[in-house]
Amino acid sequence: MKKMIMVLGYIFLVVIVVTATGTAIVAVQGKKLDKESKTFADAAIPAIVAEWDVSEIEKRASPEFNEVVDYDDLGQYLDTLQGLGTLEEYKGSTGEANIEISLQNGYEITADYSANADFEAGSVEIRISLIKHGGKWQILDLRIRPETYAEKKNII
Repeated sequence: MKKMIMVLGYIFLVVIVVTATGTAIVAVQGKKLDKESKTFADAAIPAIVAEWDVSEIEKRASPEFNEVVDYDDLGQYLDTLQGLGTLEEYKGSTGEANIEISLQNGYEITADYSANADFEAGSVEIRISLIKHGGKWQILDLRIRPETYAEKKNII
């Protein structure tokens, strides 16, 4: 009985050490992924919105994004945003990276960020989701919501 309690104690100790080590690794890796993904988002967003250039999205797009996006429709939408005028200020992004682990697919590294940018005739809110494939961040999803200054005046 005493031997069995000692074996269970050792097993419990190993589980604690493995868990603590895993938590420390994830914490360090998480900070690194946050920094990498934010750097990507803060480079991609201004490049896209400065000229509303669909090619800036295409060169950063993930295979998943390419599967669901019609680039002709996207180009037409971006053309309508040209009416906002020149980019005056990109205000940076906020968000974080995520590591999702599943038994079927292994793990997937994604990140979600939101940002705002001001233009001559309005502002936009940008939501961008990223995915990391083979050490490279790519756009998984992109949402752009414009708000013109005329709309802002009506907000109480």
